[in-house]
Amino acid sequence: MAIRIETEWVHAEAISGPELSATWASLRIRVNDEVITRIVDRTDTVRSRVYVPLYPLAESIVTNWWFLLHEVENPAKAMDVAFTRRHSLVSAPEGYAFPNLQLTPSGERVRLVWKGERRHWSRIEFLDEGEAWIDLDEFRECCRDLVDRVVRRLLALGIEETFLQEEWAGVQAADHDEAVFCKAAAGLGLDPYALDDEARASVMRLEEALDRDWFGEAIAVLDAERLDAQVASIAAVLEAGRSNGISLERLRSIGPLVAGTGAERQVDRPWASGYALARHARQELDLSGTPLPATADLATALGEEPQALAGVMRATDFGVADLVNGVVTQDENGRPAFAVRSGHESARRFQFCRGLAEVLAAPNTDALLTQARSDRQQWSRAFAAEFLAPSAALRARVSCSTLNEDAVDELAAEFGVSSMLIAHQVQNHGIAEIR
Repeated sequence: MAIRIETEWVHAEAISGPELSATWASLRIRVNDEVITRIVDRTDTVRSRVYVPLYPLAESIVTNWWFLLHEVENPAKAMDVAFTRRHSLVSAPEGYAFPNLQLTPSGERVRLVWKGERRHWSRIEFLDEGEAWIDLDEFRECCRDLVDRVVRRLLALGIEETFLQEEWAGVQAADHDEAVFCKAAAGLGLDPYALDDEARASVMRLEEALDRDWFGEAIAVLDAERLDAQVASIAAVLEAGRSNGISLERLRSIGPLVAGTGAERQVDRPWASGYALARHARQELDLSGTPLPATADLATALGEEPQALAGVMRATDFGVADLVNGVVTQDENGRPAFAVRSGHESARRFQFCRGLAEVLAAPNTDALLTQARSDRQQWSRAFAAEFLAPSAALRARVSCSTLNEDAVDELAAEFGVSSMLIAHQVQNHGIAEIR
């Protein structure tokens, strides 16, 4: 996917404010062949550009720079109005008609979601809606290019020392250590430039307290109000997990065979990599489309004793680490070790299978299994879904184009997973629609 922000400077008449007048322009935003800024105006004319000052747009991007690049969504933030404002073009100041475009990073990608919307006060209507995933580096450069264009325009017209120019200079001047701090603070939902000494020290302690392998994954699910308590809970769960090892020799033996066939998380579609890794793992384990509806079935597939596997998947208290569902670590003998959150047996089996993806793709490293919408978490969730309820088997069992809730529940019972997992598998793989 490619994003383009196309602008042309336009002479402005009767526009108050030198920054607004100087940066009045036509604006078109495209993602490949889709135009996000397509509107119908007050004369019922459909056009692909809007006429707005670019200063507010650039200011919004710079003010939220670290959030747009490093604040990953999780279930708590998805319900937070402040999170939505930080990641939406609609929130650009001055009240001009920018498209309803939500920009949410997920690690190596940024998710773009745009919606059609009528703006009664400006008598225009944005016509289209859609979703796309953009490479993070490409998104960063696109935003940087827009801000640089606006700043150069201001300087060319003799406008200096604006809020935008000062903020942008600060962002660009950040050295490595300051950038690391800003990424961490923004990942927590904190403005890195507006923290008092105590809050700043608390964020800085995280780099020492969290393992580098899963630093970003932890930041995505930590609550800024309870940092120390949640970090302590994660440390306690990892310690509990280290006494919960299992050999998994059969699974580990296929690691080299599946490496390069889905083990790496693709930038554009990490969930697709998760699906591919699960399919190859099933193939190497000679599982074909066989469901694994119970712990005993999973144990047989992995070559383990059912009682031993049940012990590894026993419920663990995760304290106040509310959005962490599991951990993968190693015991004193270097064997894979796990801890999973309390819940129904099928839920614990799902989290354990997420951990299997980490064992295959990143052996001998610690990992967190969380509720964040990061690339890594989407990848492991996709692996577990496909490993437990393979799409090929579902396709063979579904003979109609639409399923009702009863049919979904029946499939869930057959595969030993949740109805929600079946619904996602059926829809994500284009097998059927859910009524």
